[in-house]
Formats: sequence, C-alpha cells, structure tokens
Amino acid sequence: MLGQMKRQLENSRCFRQGMEKDLEECAEARWLAKPVLDSRALPLDSDNVRLQGPGVMSFEKKHTISGKGSIRLDVPTDGCRRHPSNRAFSVTTMMRLLPGENLERFNRISLWIYVDSPAIANNFMELSIHNQGKHIMPLPGRFEGTHTLGIPHGEWQHIVWEFPYVYRDFVTGISLAIHAHRTPVPAPQGITVYVDNMCLEQVEADHYKGFDLRAGAIAYCHSGYRPEAVKQAYAQSGSGMFYLRNSSGEVTFQGNCVPQANGLRQMDFSPVKEEGWYTLEVDGKKSRPFRIGRDAYIPAAWKTLNFFFSERCGFDVPGIHTECHMDVMSVHPDGRRLPVCGGWHDAGDLTQAAINTAESVFAMLELAIAEREAQPELSQRAKEEARWGLNWLMRTRWGDG
Repeated sequence: MLGQMKRQLENSRCFRQGMEKDLEECAEARWLAKPVLDSRALPLDSDNVRLQGPGVMSFEKKHTISGKGSIRLDVPTDGCRRHPSNRAFSVTTMMRLLPGENLERFNRISLWIYVDSPAIANNFMELSIHNQGKHIMPLPGRFEGTHTLGIPHGEWQHIVWEFPYVYRDFVTGISLAIHAHRTPVPAPQGITVYVDNMCLEQVEADHYKGFDLRAGAIAYCHSGYRPEAVKQAYAQSGSGMFYLRNSSGEVTFQGNCVPQANGLRQMDFSPVKEEGWYTLEVDGKKSRPFRIGRDAYIPAAWKTLNFFFSERCGFDVPGIHTECHMDVMSVHPDGRRLPVCGGWHDAGDLTQAAINTAESVFAMLELAIAEREAQPELSQRAKEEARWGLNWLMRTRWGDG
C-alpha cells in the first residue's frame, strides 16, 4: 500500500536506484500455484538434446535442481558473427528433440534455468514449440509459438509457459534460444546456462483471447480511482448485488450488477467519493484493496519513473548494468560522428526514436507541473528524469535536419 511505497522511496532515495522486487502478486506466482492435473517428464540427455549455434554443451552432474543433473551451455558473448537480426551478437539454441508427437493432451511446459552471468543482470531467451503438423510453429515472421524470457543472474528460476493457443499436433522439438550480447567492459565475456527438470503439464489454463475473465477474477483499476472519477469494475458473472467494503470491512456501498452486451457484469460505484482503501465483493469473489483518493495514481507515477530510470542507456544503473553502448556512433555523410548512448532503452534493446523520447519527456514535465505543490519530491524526480531524455534529444541533433 502507500506505506510500502513510502518505504521503497526512502530505501531507493526516491527511485534513484531500482525498486525492490515484489513478486507475491505477480502472474508468475499465480501460475506456479496452479494444481498440475497431469504431467510428463522430458529427460535431457545426449540422445535427445542438440546444440545449434556457437558454444559448448555438456552434461552437468553437480549443478542441478532435480538431483539428476542438468544440461550446461557455455555461451560466448564476443567474437561471434553478428546475428542477422542485429539484436544480438549470436544466438545459441538448445533443442530438445521429439519424434513428431501430438502434445494436445498438455497445455504447459515447466523447466528450471540457472544463468551464471555476473555482468548481465537480465538475460534474454526464447522458448519455442516446433510443430510441423497442419500449422507450422513457430509461425515464420510472427511470435506465435514462442515465449520470451528474462532470466536473472545467479539463481534457479522455475519457468512455466501455458500454450493452449499453440498448434501442437506434430511436435518435433522444444527449443531454448539464448541471445548473447557483449558484457560491459571490463567484465569477463561469456555466460553459462544450466537447464534442468523439463516436463510437460496439464493445468486449468488462463483465458488468452477476448475480454472474458478467468474464474474468480474481477477487472478493476488496481491503482485506484480519483474521488470525482467514474468508478466501474467488471465480473464474468454476478446476477445479484455487489458490495464495496472499507478498510474495516464495513459495507459502504452496494449496487446491482448490470449485464453487458459482451456477457460481463458491470459494477458502478461512482457515487463513492470518500477517500480510503476499499475492496469489491461479488458472488463470493473479492478484489485486492484499492485506493479512492486524489493520490490514487501517485504510486503508479513513481513506478513509471523507476522503470524509465532502470531503462537508462549510457548510465551506471545500480543492480542492472554499468555504463553501456558508449561506443555506438551516428555518422553524418560529411564525416562527423556523434555518440548516441543516452536516453532510454526502448523495447528491451538499443532501439530509440526521437518521437518516443520527446513524448515521454513531455509527459514527465506535465507530471512535474501538476504535482509540484502536492507532491514536490515526485515533481523534482520527474524533472530529473525528463532532463535525462531531453539531453539525449538535444545532443543527438546534427543541426541540419
């Protein structure tokens, strides 16, 4: 709540370093808590695993989560031919072969991954299902059939991927592609990846298309609502009443669930203007506490600034990376050169654009103006982050269009 946000602000000096992780309510935590209805182990050994791309693959007996050993991949991060996508220096792929099997009985894959990469806080990987049946997967030129991962350094990560939407009538393999990037100087080059305990599972899958809600879910604004705003929420079902409770558990408002054309049930509690923490209840389902108040969106603003700070390019971001991309240059036809580090990494890589940066700077300055009286620390921090983006915009102009 706001107390937790205040503690985070104090510990991070108003987010001049990254936020602490809070994974208790994240989607991954909910997925991992699901009951497994059926499962099948996919052993990893020399008979069924192949290496594609640069690197060395071996079987590791000591570093294992299952106790049965793991696949070890030593991946170079320098000296490799640049990948055609220009998004990595190389891509190393571990392929777990399958003999053209129908896997429609399962809708989730589970595996454990450990990455030893002291200089890289987050490692980009892709998990893919290779189907050669009626529909080819991964779909060429698209993202269907592939799940992207960000794996941190130094701890075993339990990865689960639900794929009820992926064609899997004739599966020839499941691959893990490791995108290698140069590590910051003077850190040693190369990373080591361990893969263990891969299995197929059947679970009650999440909804993945349309606006239907998963069982027991209520759609509402998790940040909260301002007192004068329209306040609405939705449930998948609810033929009777809904209840709004305050932090003491008392019912402060109740109303009828209104059926919508798309089958959802709307709950409107706009008349409630008293500031405080509330929960919604309908048919035995409860929301998490949310805020009604002028400051409802302040935590979201702080988190957004923290995200931008964490995405800084050419800056030593504590706990994420040292100064980066210092040698990336823009070259003018007349021979002039400009370093283009700075600003913020966009889409997880170096991709940047003037319009994206300009719009972000403008939004931060609007926030700084709007909150300079009520939230002076937030206003000051928004101006600091806006200046970082504005400096990049001004420094990377050639002056001739």
